[in-house]
Amino acid sequence: MSSTLRKIFGIPSQHQLHRWIRIQQAMNRKRWFELDVEKNGPLSLWDFRFPEDAQTITGSEGTWRLLDDSVIGGYSHANVELIRSPQEYQRVIWGKDMPMDEKNGSHIPDATDTVTLGTTSVDAANGKIYDASDEPNEENKPSFVPFVRWQGTLDTRVNKEQQKQHNVMRSGFCSMISPEFPVVDLGGRYNGIEIMCRSDGRPYSLNLKVESYIPDDLYQCLINVPPTKPSSDQSNEDSFDRVVLLFQHFIVTAGGRMRTTQRELDNRIRIQSIGLTLMDGVNGPFCFDLARIRAVNYDETGVIGEAD
Repeated sequence: MSSTLRKIFGIPSQHQLHRWIRIQQAMNRKRWFELDVEKNGPLSLWDFRFPEDAQTITGSEGTWRLLDDSVIGGYSHANVELIRSPQEYQRVIWGKDMPMDEKNGSHIPDATDTVTLGTTSVDAANGKIYDASDEPNEENKPSFVPFVRWQGTLDTRVNKEQQKQHNVMRSGFCSMISPEFPVVDLGGRYNGIEIMCRSDGRPYSLNLKVESYIPDDLYQCLINVPPTKPSSDQSNEDSFDRVVLLFQHFIVTAGGRMRTTQRELDNRIRIQSIGLTLMDGVNGPFCFDLARIRAVNYDETGVIGEAD
């Protein structure tokens, strides 16, 4: 990509340009063909089935960033991995060196194996859980859904040296932050964010960095839902939860603390980046799978309209 295009669009790499084109085309179709702005169908902001989105995990430019308490001398850590095929999925779940069943060639699980999958859908803003569609049969089985696995260990120990030198009083957080969007102006057409994910049940927060006159502001909403229910060893759409977070339930924070004065996050926002954070004060491992993030309209009947 030429330096001129980068200056015009503010996009660091070619896949970011492809993302910008895809999102703008989808939004333009909705503006022209879905005239009721209160009921526009879902708009994909991140979907790892798209090569340009997958590249933000595996590429060298414009990638998702991992942030943890090591910046203040802490001991938490995490990693992120893109799972693109059933073969990669089996490797991650069972490990490379699992014993094989000689009869059918499959891995043999033992009592220590755990699988984080599910079949429920969750409205976190209202505390509702609703059933997903029935499990598909072999003849009509959905294709594999690529997803990002973010996992690590939270450690709340405070580094004594940092505590002494910089008055660090608490520790224990991990975050995963998307590259900045080129330009995503929702134009007042959506009232929430839906994420397709699998959770271990710990209270994660979804973070929205939006265009604001206060640069330190970060809007957060808690994803406090039950662990994803065990399902099968395949990764199709029915194995993920769908969590809807309404903009009206986000709170404004700065430096990990809630602002004393709150400002409501309305639907006329320009998103700069999206992230996830875990800082529940509990030591131990965590695991979160992310497949898709969409802007949606949601009411008592569920998500409104057709997907882009």
